[in-house]
Amino acid sequence: MAVEEEGLRVFQSVKIKIGEAKNIPPYPGPNRMRDCYCTVNLDQEEVFRTKIVEKSLCPFYGEDFYCEIPRSFRHLSFYIFDRDVFRRDSSIGKVAVKKEDLQKYHGKDTWFQLQPVSADSEVQGKVHLELRLSEVITDSGAINHKLATRVLECQGLPIVNGQCDPYAAVSLLGPSRSEAKKTKVKRKNNNPQFDETFYFEVA
Repeated sequence: MAVEEEGLRVFQSVKIKIGEAKNIPPYPGPNRMRDCYCTVNLDQEEVFRTKIVEKSLCPFYGEDFYCEIPRSFRHLSFYIFDRDVFRRDSSIGKVAVKKEDLQKYHGKDTWFQLQPVSADSEVQGKVHLELRLSEVITDSGAINHKLATRVLECQGLPIVNGQCDPYAAVSLLGPSRSEAKKTKVKRKNNNPQFDETFYFEVA
């Protein structure tokens, strides 16, 4: 990633040696071995993938990876995937290192504990919202409430497979009904400006 510092352009790069994995949980079947590979991700964008090591719970990769960093990022992540006999890939675990912590591991051979991959752990970015609840008096004199939800923008959304085409969905969940609305899709933009407002009647 090019950074301007006092008139100089500084390029950032990363060089990684992916060694091995040990004690991967066995496959829950008669053939307990796994066919595993490892990916390197800047946030959630895959930038490198190792070869598949077949029939092993302690796969050795021994692969080097070097790249210039094309953009800002928060985490350098490593995912271990298993490919089953139906050629379906499932994640076994991951390691995520914060950008500011990378210097701690410079020039060191380090073992990392794999962490589980869940939908919650893969959430990335920020959303800017404005909420306003107002009272509305109907013709019959009853008082209802109206909720205005303004979706302004998002920042730092993940780039997956080289692209990000986001939209925002707003849902009102209640005991008797649910209502959902969504913004327009913003193509090829991981910092989208929406500035759309949705109104909900609240009993």
